[in-house]
This record gives sequence, C-alpha cells and structure tokens, in this order.
Amino acid sequence: MLDLTKLRIEHATSTLRRLGAINVDAFELKLKNNSKNADQVVNHLSEARVALMFIQNAARVTMRDCPDLMIEWLGEVFYAEVKHFRRKKQDEIDDQAMRRACGTLVGPLAQTEKLEGRRPYEQICDVACRKKHQYIDGAINILVIDSASESLGLMAKSGANEYSDEVRNTPHDLELRRLHGIMIINVWGRVAGGFCNVDFGMTESGFEGMSYDLATALEEIRVG
Repeated sequence: MLDLTKLRIEHATSTLRRLGAINVDAFELKLKNNSKNADQVVNHLSEARVALMFIQNAARVTMRDCPDLMIEWLGEVFYAEVKHFRRKKQDEIDDQAMRRACGTLVGPLAQTEKLEGRRPYEQICDVACRKKHQYIDGAINILVIDSASESLGLMAKSGANEYSDEVRNTPHDLELRRLHGIMIINVWGRVAGGFCNVDFGMTESGFEGMSYDLATALEEIRVG
C-alpha cells in the first residue's frame, strides 16, 4: 500500500535540501519520529512550507525547534514559530451558502464564534499568546500560521491588533512583548494586482523593534 505520509516526508526534506535549507537531518528525524501520527506530520510539514516560502524569497533558513525556524534575510536574523490551522466546519457552511447563492450577495462569512465561541482574529490571538514561551528574548519573532481555513483569510492584521490589545491589558507579561508580527499563509485569494495567499500584520512590539526594511519585505510577500 502506498505510504502517503512517507512520500510527503521524502518530498519535503528532499526539496529543503535541494534549495539549501540548514539542519534538515534533524527536521527529517522529527518527521519520522512522528510518522505514525499523520496529523502531527501535517503540522510539522507546515514548517517546511514556511521555510520554502522564505527560501524562495532569497532567505537562508535553518530548521530548528522552539521556535521552528531561524531566518537570515536582508542582513537581519529573525525567528518564526509555525502553527497549522485545519479546515473548519464553518468553511463547509460558508461553501454551501455560496453555492446556494448562485452568484448573488451572500451574508456574513467566517462567523466562527457561532460554532467555536471565538472569532477568527481572536483565535489567532489565542494561538499567539499560547506560543509566548517559544519567542526568543532579545530577538525578532514572528508567528506564521499555515491555514487550510478560509475563515482566516486577510486576518493577520486583525489578529495582530487583538494581540497588541492583549499585551496592553497584561503589562507585566513580558513574554508577550517578544512577538513582533503575525503572518498567515492561506488558501488563494485575489487582491489588487493579482492573486496572493499571504497576509502580514505587525504587533505593537513590531512597530518598536522591527526595522522598516524587514517589515516592508514581510508585507510584500504575496505567495507561500
């Protein structure tokens, strides 16, 4: 029987090696150690997707843990913690509503609070807060969400703003201040100038600690 998990691991690691990623052996071992858990492998493969996105934008990427990636780009070094979001029940509900509408106006979409109790941007903030122990003190840190859910489309800035509110509301939690931005790689969407599937928003700490050149470059990534 064809082992799809094994094929995914082999494809991801061989592509990373071919394009010059560093420490791929350790990343491959992590995947193989989790090979019996397909969901966990998918979670880790998101790290490969994010690494390849940055490599294709001329960055040097090292695979690691806590946070998942070290990225050297534009003369700067920063770290990316990666999170995978699965497709949601709300996406199926929205798809059905759009099919029934047959091109006519559809009501509000991505209303995840009805099923999950939290809006998409609140869920992004929740994840960013839970990941706070992964952010490195004294370094630039971003959270990258690899999302299979349309509900998170164009939500990076809203999630970053919600996170900044949380930082202001908990001034003594210094770990939260280590996160400088949130990026979302989503399903394809159309914006002015063509198709894209990457969205980036800076947190309040990002405006204070991230260089203009790096912030602009992160904003300009369109495909992941």
